[in-house]
Amino acid sequence: MTIKTHRTLLLLAASIILAGCQTTETVPPKTIPQYENIRTMQADSDLDGDGVLDDIDECPETPPNVVVDAKGCKIIIEGGDALEMEFRGFFLPMSSQLPDIYNADFIKMAEKINEYPEASVFIFGHVATNEMDEDTVVTLGFDSLSRNRALSIKNTLVLQHDIDPKRIRTYDCSNKILVKETDYITPSFKALNLNGLEAKQRRATLMASSLVNDLMNLKYKSNIQRYGGYAKHCKPFE
Repeated sequence: MTIKTHRTLLLLAASIILAGCQTTETVPPKTIPQYENIRTMQADSDLDGDGVLDDIDECPETPPNVVVDAKGCKIIIEGGDALEMEFRGFFLPMSSQLPDIYNADFIKMAEKINEYPEASVFIFGHVATNEMDEDTVVTLGFDSLSRNRALSIKNTLVLQHDIDPKRIRTYDCSNKILVKETDYITPSFKALNLNGLEAKQRRATLMASSLVNDLMNLKYKSNIQRYGGYAKHCKPFE
């Protein structure tokens, strides 16, 4: 065998060895599923503590003691010198006792209302249509369920959070202001394990404003859009 043939065989052997090195399969680390689990856990967290989970929080760095909407953003929308705040609490069937799940919301709301002593507070009580069944009303005497729900909110603000009752106005909306099936999908609503359109009607709505003090004298388009339905369909009673 010649020297040239030896060199050819050596080069061929080296090429086979290099090819084998390049096709060696890298085994994925066994820790990858752990990272996936961490991401899942983070999706269920609430890092800024505003009650809205991080995966749906559009304002993820909300300061402490700030009332937020369902998106996790501040409810103060009129600027630094004005307050415009809205809250909806949902009740169990035929009940006027607001669930304890809203206690933290009340603390935040009361603090914010006290920061704006000129702001007026409007509380609207609602009932579901199936709570107005005549036989049920006669049996249980719940002819003023919507009013009792509004008063429940008022009494909590006055007795537990020292809000001046003269600032608060309550309204009976009965079942006249209906909602859509997609409305009010909030963490608190889900936490109560409520669903369906009727469940969304069993509510009380609180609106606090330093720009509006009379629902019958709404001057601006934005206020008419926000309060007009309540002014039309709800009756003041206290």
